Amino acid sequence: MFDVGGQRDERRKWIQCFNDVTAIIFVTACSSYNMVLREDPTQNRLREWLRTISVILFLNKQDLLAEKVLAGKSRLEEYFAEFTRYSTPPDAAPDARDQPEVARAKYFIRDEFLHYCYPHFTCAVDTENIKRVFNDCRDIIQRMHLRQYELL
Repeated sequence: MFDVGGQRDERRKWIQCFNDVTAIIFVTACSSYNMVLREDPTQNRLREWLRTISVILFLNKQDLLAEKVLAGKSRLEEYFAEFTRYSTPPDAAPDARDQPEVARAKYFIRDEFLHYCYPHFTCAVDTENIKRVFNDCRDIIQRMHLRQYELL
């Protein structure tokens, strides 16, 4: 496992090393929905990245996302207009501790990435959450290998 950094100028240094990878674990702060890239102030941080490969994405800092949503100061729809029309999917299984508006924000952010990867909500200080997520990741990688060799 390698931490290769995420800024555009850093990516150029390592991207050629990943020609034949099974998956990339990409951790992003889901609380950064109202932030832009340092090197490109027109690019939203959550919209940046990932278009062609499978990625296991950890939507981290959900505790900070909940604080922002509940405070109402930095509204998600100000940064993602389509959030206004978004409804939490009927098959969603939000954390029982989440208030409805927090669950809606979390699932909206997850769905932004859903076409490109396998997202998981994480909180690095919640050991049970991390254990469950890593078990899911192991299963995903095993299934990807089975499909690759046409065993599934």
